[in-house]
Amino acid sequence: MSTSPTGYKNKIQLKKESKKNMIWNRGETIGRGGFGLVSIANVQHQNGDQFPPIIAVKTAKVSASDSLIEEKKLLDLFKECHCILHCFGDDVTTEEGEELYNIELEYASGGCLADRKGLPDNIVRQHTKSILIALSHVHKLGYVHCDVKPHNVLLVADSLHSRNKVVGEIAKLADFGSAKNIKDDQDNKEFRGTVLYAAPESIIHQEYQPESDIWSLGCTVLHMITGKSPWKVEKGAKAEDVLYKIGCSHELPDIPSKASKEAKDFLKKCLIKNPKARWTADMLLSHPFLASIGDSHQQHCGRQKHRFPKLFRGFSPMHQCFHVHKSVQAC
Repeated sequence: MSTSPTGYKNKIQLKKESKKNMIWNRGETIGRGGFGLVSIANVQHQNGDQFPPIIAVKTAKVSASDSLIEEKKLLDLFKECHCILHCFGDDVTTEEGEELYNIELEYASGGCLADRKGLPDNIVRQHTKSILIALSHVHKLGYVHCDVKPHNVLLVADSLHSRNKVVGEIAKLADFGSAKNIKDDQDNKEFRGTVLYAAPESIIHQEYQPESDIWSLGCTVLHMITGKSPWKVEKGAKAEDVLYKIGCSHELPDIPSKASKEAKDFLKKCLIKNPKARWTADMLLSHPFLASIGDSHQQHCGRQKHRFPKLFRGFSPMHQCFHVHKSVQAC
């Protein structure tokens, strides 16, 4: 069981400041990553209607929780946006003699976009708009996500019955473990994100600006349309060849002929080698590709609903191969 703290920089402070806002029982582990693990949890005590009965809990050892603590801070900063995964709080638990830091999150019953293969055009449009609303919010607050991809877009059941919905799920941007402040250039020497969805400038120079997220958005939209990776990687291809292809060549991801005229033009506004020539999130929100998705979709940004998502990266072996954490040499 758990109790929730109001501070989290010091584990002693966490204990002293803890308060019984939520009590939950850890259930099945649904994901693992470099940070730790993600579990489903049942909420045993609810403070009014503040907490849902099922949540996802993302956990790390207190001694190695810096990344998770920073992610919690960012989720708090972005909490007004309905298209970003909602965080309910954090706490420290002692389990099997080990102190663990936890953040309590929405549980996404629909999994992540990586689980969906070749979506219909109308659903692609709605999910794309949700991701753009989230990116617009993040960029306006001075941050870059740095790892936009289908695995980090989670599908939460939509309980807003009053509006005209295209689908019964809301796509929410999640996993801010790689995010950075736009003005922070101190750690640009380390690659962030996942190579197959990364912008050319991120691979060549480890540069991360809002434009980099837009390239990754384009790759994510391609995945929604095709159900495949944005880049064709031949069996046995060397990592350096893939890096060169994305970062240094003039080649672009293939836009499928089956895509609608509006989708093709939208993708061309995202997948431009020169980052300064790419459209911004706000410009893309006005693109004809999204014209059929009503304004009511954006008006619900800031209204949180209590549904909760799977927070694991969900990489296939190929995705794991190209999730790089070390510096990549420029061409």
